[in-house]
Amino acid sequence: MTEKAARNRKTDKMKIDIWSDIACPYCYIGKRKLEMALSRFPYKDNIELVWHSYELDPDLPQKASESNIYSYFAGKHNTSVDEARETMANTAKLAKEAGLNFDYDNLVVANTSGALRLVKLADESNLATEAEEALFDAYFVKGEDISNKNTLVKLGAQTGLKENAIMEMLDSDNYLDKIKEDTEYGENELDLEYIPFYVFNNNRIVQGSIPVEDYLEVLTRSYAEWEQNGAPSGKGEIIGGRSCSIDGVCS
Repeated sequence: MTEKAARNRKTDKMKIDIWSDIACPYCYIGKRKLEMALSRFPYKDNIELVWHSYELDPDLPQKASESNIYSYFAGKHNTSVDEARETMANTAKLAKEAGLNFDYDNLVVANTSGALRLVKLADESNLATEAEEALFDAYFVKGEDISNKNTLVKLGAQTGLKENAIMEMLDSDNYLDKIKEDTEYGENELDLEYIPFYVFNNNRIVQGSIPVEDYLEVLTRSYAEWEQNGAPSGKGEIIGGRSCSIDGVCS
């Protein structure tokens, strides 16, 4: 079965495919808002979240950067440190509104490849959503180095994975091909330009974090279509929100 056919087949649950990176603030904010919408949705047990990877800065060294997030952002995007601080303050305010306490002052700028691979490993035990939450919280709230193997082992174990399985994965190239496939499918088949990037029931696209009420509306309409006809072919409407572009600019 081709990947496209697999995406279109009728399943027991309606799928929401999500492309994200752990270093994307709107991916965490969007996750929390989507969860708020799901908590109000009467058929939430019939919804499956499918996590896909989109690494915003794969060129970051595997070792944590000595630069703080403000200097890193300013250097990467040719802006001033003060402007970077203002940008981070704005996203922290939006995060607060979603019940999240971002701590940019202590954030550790780090390569997210290992973290994204940990999500892939967790997915094999149906723990991908739990792994995403643990990693987002570690990165944005607790100031942990998510490129560090010991940190990833700890977070994976807290999620419910076996430590030896995590170490074995981190010491290999496992799932690097899956991350590449996610990226290529998103860009080439879905015209992905911003994350978080959601595809509801293989049809309705949301690029960015949107208000809870809007998530709920898209969810309700998509579920009604899924219940009647399963997953349709072809892209439907596109809704935009607060997001990070694929070159790493979060606005």
